[in-house]
Amino acid sequence: MKDNYLSAVRETELHQKAMKEKIKSRNGFIPIPLLVGIIFSLLTILGVTYGAIEYNKTSKIIKEAEQLSKEEKYDESIGKLEVAQNKLLGKIILKQKISTELDTNKKLLVDKTKYDEGVNKLNEGGLQGSIDLLSELPESSFYYQKAQTKIEESKRKIVEGKLSKETTAKLAAEAKAKQEELEKNIKEQQLSKKEAEEKRMSADNDGDGLTYGEELSKGTSDLNLDSDGDGIIDSKDAHPTGGGRNIAQTFAWNYGGNSWTWTESIQEDWYEYYKAKPRSSPESVEYITSDDPFIKKISKRISDSAKGDIGEVWLAVSFVQSLPYVEDVYTGYDEYSKYPVETFFEKNGDCEDTSYLAASIIDAMDISSVLILLPGHMAVGVYMNCDTPGTYYKVDSKCYYYVETTSKDWSGGEIPDKYKYTAATLIKIPSGEMVNDISPQYIKPCYSSPDFPGYYYNDSNYYSDSRCNNLVYCVPYQEYYVNPQITTKLYWDSSCSQVVTTGCYKSTIYSGYFYNSIDLYSDSQCIQKATICRPSPNYSDTYYNGYNEFWDSSCTQKVVSWCSKSIYYPGYFYNTLDKEIYIDSQCTIKK
Repeated sequence: MKDNYLSAVRETELHQKAMKEKIKSRNGFIPIPLLVGIIFSLLTILGVTYGAIEYNKTSKIIKEAEQLSKEEKYDESIGKLEVAQNKLLGKIILKQKISTELDTNKKLLVDKTKYDEGVNKLNEGGLQGSIDLLSELPESSFYYQKAQTKIEESKRKIVEGKLSKETTAKLAAEAKAKQEELEKNIKEQQLSKKEAEEKRMSADNDGDGLTYGEELSKGTSDLNLDSDGDGIIDSKDAHPTGGGRNIAQTFAWNYGGNSWTWTESIQEDWYEYYKAKPRSSPESVEYITSDDPFIKKISKRISDSAKGDIGEVWLAVSFVQSLPYVEDVYTGYDEYSKYPVETFFEKNGDCEDTSYLAASIIDAMDISSVLILLPGHMAVGVYMNCDTPGTYYKVDSKCYYYVETTSKDWSGGEIPDKYKYTAATLIKIPSGEMVNDISPQYIKPCYSSPDFPGYYYNDSNYYSDSRCNNLVYCVPYQEYYVNPQITTKLYWDSSCSQVVTTGCYKSTIYSGYFYNSIDLYSDSQCIQKATICRPSPNYSDTYYNGYNEFWDSSCTQKVVSWCSKSIYYPGYFYNTLDKEIYIDSQCTIKK
């Protein structure tokens, strides 16, 4: 509607401009009919402009009413709509819209009033009255869902009210019973105060094996089983309140081409703790203390230090092997086994002591191992792939390779000769299960040679097969041959019998012979001249066998200085002494 008014205004303005042009063209003379048209146009413009202004004002009032309705201010919204309804356009053009908005707001006002009354009833405690009022709101009402929520709340409070009386009575009874029990306890405590005090003094609240009275006398806490935090419970600690010495131990050994020096400190109390422990059977896995915090610390240090070709297991083994071997001189083998911390602290031990230490460190690395019991001896078995060279014991489809812990001269898989064919008892870690009569098995070391491709070796021996069964003494090396056990000499032949000598070379023309810058030889050192018949290196028409010149290729016609081939008589010879012709190369038989 507003756009129609604006279009009319613009059309009138255009018409007015045209009229003004006509007036100018007539030099100011305005005819009566034209004047009447101008006046009519002006009146039309004024009417349209007024209508547009009124339309905007009325629309604005309606929008304000709609906003008030959204804010649930229905009274104010109705007032605004009634003002808009009394305006001229409100009675004509916007009548229907205003009427609809008025009806809607009046209905919402009624519903809101009823909803507010129901809520007030609920807040005042009139629960059933609240339900009755709120139930009157129809499903189409804006307040229906809110009303349903309040109805549920009223019903819940009604149920709670019924239960509260029973609950109150129950709680009162329970409180009375508790009060009676409390009074009873107080009386009992008053009657047995001395008994209670004695019980308190004899209680072990932290489970460290010391009573409260003993904790008081030692100055330790009854709420902390390790008062000084050194890892030893108070009842086993020589200095439970602290003050024990922290003793540094230094170890030095060689392994993997490196020199290793470590200094590690250990609490004296920790050593004394293990020292005081009762001794179990040597076969007991109680001596495997891989969960001990100090052993874990040592194990981690070894693992962190193992780099490149140095494996953590073998670095740990080399460390243990570096400790001096000390027998149980006074008690004998297996009479006094030491825990790993004791062996570390004392820096020595016998076979079972070093085995416990090695197995504990390796187990702390999460690498499987076993203890190996042999007659009068103990060692460690470390899990490795079953194709690894060396001596191993097989249990549960796993191969445990023999590790000697008492000397640094032993490598993994190497076993003393006296035990090579001896069955052993294996003790599984950590279960302690013993598996008897396990015979050792052996895989011969056999490695691919980096110097001689296609050949294999173990120790100083070389083989032509990957199992190291076929021993060889002569292998190809560049254009020569070499005995791999004596690499200082080169040979010309595959049996390593023809030694290569400087200045003496294989003949490329005469197979099997050798030469130097002077002559051919039958030996590789150019000592024995070869008697092979060949063109003379001295004369173009003779042959040479290494010693003499000959006229024929079979070296049967020996050349002498006074007898030469005849120029005029082919096949004959000429004697320069008597000027005669001869039939032989020695000039002994005349023609």
